[in-house]
Amino acid sequence: MMTFLLPTLAVAFAAFCIWLTVRIINRRERWAKWTLVAVIGVPVLYVASFGPACWWFATELPVSKLMDCPEIYLPVGRVYRAAGGRDSWIGQAINWYATRRHAHVCVLYGPRFELVLFQRQD
Repeated sequence: MMTFLLPTLAVAFAAFCIWLTVRIINRRERWAKWTLVAVIGVPVLYVASFGPACWWFATELPVSKLMDCPEIYLPVGRVYRAAGGRDSWIGQAINWYATRRHAHVCVLYGPRFELVLFQRQD
């Protein structure tokens, strides 16, 4: 089901963005400009808020005690796992961003509360 749903949503999102761009260019409608700002801005803010959420919700504890980032960032954990973890540049960037304040942070990546451990690479 997901193998069909995700590409369909991606195509629908791309079509919506193209339609919105045409509305902005051809008709110069103000509502279309603000809608495009929201459509692009919300995902950018979501990704940008991942690091500060890790910094805010994690506390400095011994290595045996790990702190979790909120469940809303489960997709970030999935991207990290799907990209190959620390072996990929995406995984290294996520790991770097999550561990700027604390050396150890956990993020969910699965529905059964599977965790990804981010460790600072000094």
